Amino acid sequence: MALIKNLIPESQYSTKCPYTMTPKGICIHNTANDAPAINERNYMARADNQNEVSFHIAVDDNQAIQCIPFNRNAWHAGDGGSGQGNRNYIAVEICYSRSGGERFIKAEQRAAKEVAALLKEYGWNINNVKKHQDFSGKYCPHRTL
Repeated sequence: MALIKNLIPESQYSTKCPYTMTPKGICIHNTANDAPAINERNYMARADNQNEVSFHIAVDDNQAIQCIPFNRNAWHAGDGGSGQGNRNYIAVEICYSRSGGERFIKAEQRAAKEVAALLKEYGWNINNVKKHQDFSGKYCPHRTL
């Protein structure tokens, strides 16, 4: 299981990840749809998609794709431009959360392994893992909660 690096084009950085950051932890999300990780990445990377919403990793039942460098912010936590979540946390989107079921369970298990690898890589512990809800109050990751 290797994290696949498939970064969005640098031309999208000014919209999707305009600031550098030194990550302090990981923020867990559910996608609220049934698309695979590559679809999530490709939608975010589309030149005509000027929506700022962004994330670092999308994980499905078969793969985990890094979409934004970990030294750049992402707009995912709903806590504003100077918020701790958006500016300091690696966003992990778990796919297939709308319907749940076997694909979601496998995606969640794969995400747990990716999160564990990041914790080890950065020398963090479980206290460095947050839910989207911790930053904005949104009921997310909805399927996991």
